[in-house]
Amino acid sequence: MSSTFVEHQTRSILQRAHSTTFKDAPEDRVPTTDRQQRLQSLIGELSLPVKRDALVKTLEKCLKEVGENECADEEEAALEWATLGRAVVGVYTEVMNALLAQATQADEEADWWRRVEQVGGGTAWYLLQTMPWRVARLGHGIISTIHGHHQQITLQTFSVQNLDRIFPPNLLSHLFRRSFFPSSKHPYDFFRTNPIELARQECRARRVELEKIRDRRAKSLGQLANARRAVEKALIGKGSAEHRKENVASVLEILEASLEDDPFIPPVLHPDPVKLQSKPRKLHAQELSVPATTRVVLPRLQILLSATLPTYGILHDQSVGPLRKPGRLTQLWPKLVLYPPLAFFAFKILFKSGAEFIQTMKEAKETVIGFWNGWVVEPVAGILNTVRGSPDDSPMVVSKEGLHSDMDSLERMVLSLASEKLNYTPEQLEDLSTAVRQGDLTPVLRIYEQDIKSPLSSAIRGSLVRSLLIQIQKTKVDVDLALTGIDRLLQSQQLTFAFVGVAPSLAVLYVTVGWLRSTFFGASGKGRLGGFRRRESTLIAMRRIERLLNNPAARVGPRSFGIAETPGSDSDAESPHMTSPPLTQGLLLLSVTNLRAYAAECLPARSNLQQAFLEDVEDLEDPAGKLSREDQLRVVDRMWRNYGRLLGWDGDAIGSQA
Repeated sequence: MSSTFVEHQTRSILQRAHSTTFKDAPEDRVPTTDRQQRLQSLIGELSLPVKRDALVKTLEKCLKEVGENECADEEEAALEWATLGRAVVGVYTEVMNALLAQATQADEEADWWRRVEQVGGGTAWYLLQTMPWRVARLGHGIISTIHGHHQQITLQTFSVQNLDRIFPPNLLSHLFRRSFFPSSKHPYDFFRTNPIELARQECRARRVELEKIRDRRAKSLGQLANARRAVEKALIGKGSAEHRKENVASVLEILEASLEDDPFIPPVLHPDPVKLQSKPRKLHAQELSVPATTRVVLPRLQILLSATLPTYGILHDQSVGPLRKPGRLTQLWPKLVLYPPLAFFAFKILFKSGAEFIQTMKEAKETVIGFWNGWVVEPVAGILNTVRGSPDDSPMVVSKEGLHSDMDSLERMVLSLASEKLNYTPEQLEDLSTAVRQGDLTPVLRIYEQDIKSPLSSAIRGSLVRSLLIQIQKTKVDVDLALTGIDRLLQSQQLTFAFVGVAPSLAVLYVTVGWLRSTFFGASGKGRLGGFRRRESTLIAMRRIERLLNNPAARVGPRSFGIAETPGSDSDAESPHMTSPPLTQGLLLLSVTNLRAYAAECLPARSNLQQAFLEDVEDLEDPAGKLSREDQLRVVDRMWRNYGRLLGWDGDAIGSQA
């Protein structure tokens, strides 16, 4: 795993080295010899971020170039110094990346055991998941004990009398204890002890061992992080050659010290662990003559990168391997084995006969298919057709032709009545036609008002019936106009109604798929902003950062790692703040790396939220060491305020102990 923090650490050092002008290291000067050109080519290769294999090959080229040739002048010696400095930075980067990856792995495994230990039924479920392997160990122990009594494996061997003779109560309890819970160190009667409590103790023991491994890696990581000034001085030393030699020796000592101790390996799990090579003796500045410095340091850097660091990784895998969480198959087998028969017996209880059960299954299948086709596929297809089609293509309650026909009929009826009863002129009839189109029937209403004064005579001899029929036609036209308006409203919201119609079915589908995924693949999927589990991990990381920054014991002396300071150096001016103990610094980097990984994986890519979160994380990393502890605490407070409610740090994500 490549850490952005480590990249910032080394990139800033290399950039400063490139921008600094030395009296005896003119790296940017045009080469005058073939050897100077080769050295500058090696400097260019070492200045770029490369993988470990490429770095090993580059170091081999450096060794070959330095071992076969002598420095012809001071310029070649300066180029050798620049090559050595960049080789130191490259090895420093690889060691930091390796330690950070190992610490992160141990921390993630410990977090898994912590959840199993604390969740209500998690320990019992873990005991069930690992039961086949425990039973297999018990069977192997029984067979071994029988062979120890020089007996053949037959049916008679497993008789009650023979087993009572081979396995007395104390031995049987010890055999069960050793087979089911081998990590338990305290004697107890297996048959009188709660197995769930024993499983919880096993989870706790594994978590504690993993935390020890994490702390050891974090301590080494903190040593390297605090040694940034030493690495910078080795690369950009402004003083005499003697000071640069002392800085190179100091950096090499720090790198070797970070991998000095064997990784923590529980002796019960690994009685004969692999040992690292014996540590080379400590270098002294007097032994590093110019140009012999590169011939002494480069081989040790190559050994550190190509031998010591891979061996350290193998030892780490050996130490973490037995403590890892169970594999995916181990976690899934109870669900795969128990769920089908449980479902079958549940249906057997609910249904009277097999035929009824089969019929119900057929109906359930048809229901699922009908739901999929009728409530998911067809509504979605309807949405697509709505988007592709025109609003005029959809059916209407009242057609345009019908509305025009009713309006024309009303107009003719009104004009006929006005012409006969009111003797309107053509100009008046034209004005009346316009008024009717606008819904104004005042002349007809006046005639109607006169007719109802004598309704019987008007019904027989007058125009009362015609007036009533005209009003009925007017009502019909009004209804058509209202329906037309409703049609237009429905057409304008047709796409909205289509989405509203398909939303419930999609919600049911989403919940069902989410339940199946969480049932068979765990609840660690990516939901909103990473899901509950990831947001909970960021909460724990933030809490750990604040606790470490508030720890008074973390305030120790200024940054000093055996660096050879030159008179008038700006070390104190550039790094005036207090540094942290290696373990505290390593745990801080581990938590900040967790936050950075969360921002990169779970927050919206290239969004303002992600950018702001990463800026705050970079302030907490503080690779240049410019922020004091109080400044970093203010950054933590800002993150609580800005992201607490959004990421559920104010209570929604609290679910386990930090």
